[in-house]
Formats: sequence, structure tokens, C-alpha cells
Amino acid sequence: MAKFYCKKCNYRFESNSENLPMLCPYCGEKGVIKKEESAEQMVE
Repeated sequence: MAKFYCKKCNYRFESNSENLPMLCPYCGEKGVIKKEESAEQMVE
């Protein structure tokens, strides 16, 4: 499961898909979704 967050409203959510969603499920803004990095990815 991939974790994502909205750069506009900071809403955090999970998705079964690795693809970035087009819209934030909370605020509905388009093109503001980023994938959260895991702690392991930040260390690399």
C-alpha cells in the first residue's frame, strides 16, 4: 500500500495503487498529491 499526501491541505491517505491520484480526496485540488517516503527511503 502506498502513502500519499496533499501539498495544499496536508491530507494524508493510503491507496492500493502506486500511481499518483489526480485529485486530493479531501480538498479536491488537482495536481497537488505527492508520495510519502518511508524512513528507509529517506536514509538511502
